[in-house]
Amino acid sequence: MSSNIKNTDKDIETIKSDQNIITTDRVYLQNQIYLKKLSTGQRLNYNEMRSVMTNIINGRCSDVFVSAFLMALILNGEDLEELKAVIEIIRGSSIPINPVSDLPIIDNCGTGGDFLNTFNISTTSAVIASSCKKIAIAKHGNKSSSSLSGSADLFEYIGHRLDNGDILSIVKSIENYGFGFLYAPKFHPGLRYVSKIRKELGIRTIFNKVGPLCNPCRNLYGQVIGVADPALLTIIPGIIPILSLQRAMIVRSHDGMDELSTTSRNTIIHVTFQDGKYIIQNELLDPVSLGLPRSSIQEIIVRDRMESINESLRIIYGIQSNKSKENIVLLNSAAALMVGGDIECLSDAISIARDSLNEGRPQKLLETIIKNSGDVSKLEQAEKMLNIRREN
Repeated sequence: MSSNIKNTDKDIETIKSDQNIITTDRVYLQNQIYLKKLSTGQRLNYNEMRSVMTNIINGRCSDVFVSAFLMALILNGEDLEELKAVIEIIRGSSIPINPVSDLPIIDNCGTGGDFLNTFNISTTSAVIASSCKKIAIAKHGNKSSSSLSGSADLFEYIGHRLDNGDILSIVKSIENYGFGFLYAPKFHPGLRYVSKIRKELGIRTIFNKVGPLCNPCRNLYGQVIGVADPALLTIIPGIIPILSLQRAMIVRSHDGMDELSTTSRNTIIHVTFQDGKYIIQNELLDPVSLGLPRSSIQEIIVRDRMESINESLRIIYGIQSNKSKENIVLLNSAAALMVGGDIECLSDAISIARDSLNEGRPQKLLETIIKNSGDVSKLEQAEKMLNIRREN
C-alpha cells in the first residue's frame, strides 16, 4: 500500500512537471506568433494583448521576448484596444484599496516624456490641492523615469516609507488626512518581472503610458492626466469608462508639457459622466485669461534631482521667490480641485489653492503625513538644508 502511494505521488509530480512544460511551450509558441504579427506592422487585438500581458506579469516570458515585445509596440504605436487590455490586466493584478472618505478621492499624474527638465509640478500640486480640504488625494507614483525627480524620489528624500510601510497605513492616511502616497511597485507586484528590463532599455515603453491609468484606488472620483504625446489626447478619453471615473481632465500644454502650463496655451479634454453616459468636451485654455502672467520654460526648469526636490519644498512651505514656479503649481492645483466636482471655475480654484498656501496648510499637511508614515528626522534635515523654520 505504502509503495503504491509513493508511486502515485511520483506520478502526480511527473504530471505537474509535464503540464508546466506544456504551458511553457504553449506560451513560447504564442509569443512567437504575437511577435511576428507586430514585426509586420500589424496590431494585436484586445484578447491577444490580454493574453501576452497576463503571461508577462505572471513571469512566464523570457527577458528576450519582453524586450522585443516592448520595442515592437514602441515602433508600431499602441492603439486604444491594446492600451485597454494592458490597463485591465495590470489593474486586475494589483493590490486594490477602497478608502472611506466624505471627500471625493482623486489623483493627478502625468505620463511624462516631455523631457523639459521641469521640477515635480504634479506632486507639489497634489499636496497643495489636498491641503484645501475640498478633495482627498490618492497619489499614485514611482521613481523618476523621464523627469529629474519622480514623486517617489521626493517622498523618499523627506522620509516617507516606500516599500516598508503597510498598505493599511496608506489607506488611513487618505481617510484621516486627505492624502496618501501609493508607491507603484508596492501595489503592482507583477510588474517586478519587467522592472529590470525597463531599466536596461532606458527608454519609455507602454508601461509609462499606462502607469497613471492604473491607480490601485478603486473608488477614485476623478483624475487629472497629463500627456506629452498629443495622440493620447484622443485615445485616453476612451479609457476613462473602464476606470469608472466620474470626471477626468486630460491636459497638455502646446509646448509639449504633460501639465497645464503658464508657458503657453493648453488643451484640456473634459470627460464627465452624466445621465448614464460619458460626455467629452474640449477646451483651449490661455493662462493669461486666469490672471496668471505668461512665463518661459527657462523660469521653471531645474538642473538636477536635488534642485527639483528643493523647489517643490520651497513652494509647499511658501518660501518660493520664483513666482513662475508657484503660479504653475497653483494652476495645476486648481485643476485637481476642479476634477473633484464642486468647483467649476479654474480662477476660483486658483484662489482657494493660493489661500491655503498663504495660510501654511500644505506645510502642515506634509509634516503630518511624514510623522505618521515615515522618518520625520529626514524631513527636518531637508528643512534645515533650506533654512526652513517649522511653525509649532
